[in-house]
Amino acid sequence: MIDSFIKYLKTERNLADNTLEAYRRDVSQLFIFLKHQDPQKVERNHIRRYLGWLQQQGMDKRTLGRKLSAIKAFFKYALRESAVTANPLLGLRSPKQDKKLPGFLSQSQAVQAVESNQGDPDDKVRDDAIMELLYGSGLRSSELLGLTPRDLDLSSLQVKVKGKGGKERIVPLTRASVAVIKQLLAGREDESFVFLGKNGKQLTRRQLQRIVKARIRLSDYGGKASPHALRHSFATHLLDRGADLKAVKELLGHASLSTTQIYTHVTVDRLKKVYKQAHPRAEDED
Repeated sequence: MIDSFIKYLKTERNLADNTLEAYRRDVSQLFIFLKHQDPQKVERNHIRRYLGWLQQQGMDKRTLGRKLSAIKAFFKYALRESAVTANPLLGLRSPKQDKKLPGFLSQSQAVQAVESNQGDPDDKVRDDAIMELLYGSGLRSSELLGLTPRDLDLSSLQVKVKGKGGKERIVPLTRASVAVIKQLLAGREDESFVFLGKNGKQLTRRQLQRIVKARIRLSDYGGKASPHALRHSFATHLLDRGADLKAVKELLGHASLSTTQIYTHVTVDRLKKVYKQAHPRAEDED
């Protein structure tokens, strides 16, 4: 049954070999734990006992969730193929994942990365515009790469971006962004995308990551260098300077305020650290 499931995943969903191997391993481990190979004998309490055993082995929630997703996919397939009469995982929820605090640059590090004069001189204006938009407006990689000249309203210092689910929003531009974008588009006849590679085609995500990583590495930031780190920095620095959480939510294009609230943890943790280092009474707390 597992072999036919893997074949289905390969032919119908065109998954990579490494992914297929992970599915095979995750499903096989369940049946090894249960000491039989009959899907029809599996009940919900068996799955719960298995998940509990995995937790006792010290497995983290992310891996646990991945294994459960593989098992769910297997039994959904088994039900479709009439190998089981009922899905034992129906209604069984994946473990709630811990929210990972985002990494961000300090304000001085962000300025260092954005204003750097190093790099390929032929691409400097384009790369400057990329950095200004990622940090100055908090755009996602996909939003930046999808920008066309028609999305820009430079006279009003704003840009229309298409976020997740095709949802559009208006985001302010800094004056520095507007100045460098004007340079980038000067004399340009191509109306397709704002950011192009050397081949004249739309800049790829990989190319964008390479550009941003190189720029961030020119600062003394020691965390993961990525476009998202600049987006995190944008949100964190706004909150540090007293911005309203709901306003930051709208600027980031988050569907839920709870997604934005993770940045309050970052700022509170930073303030606690400052307090502990600076206040004379805080030194006695350890």
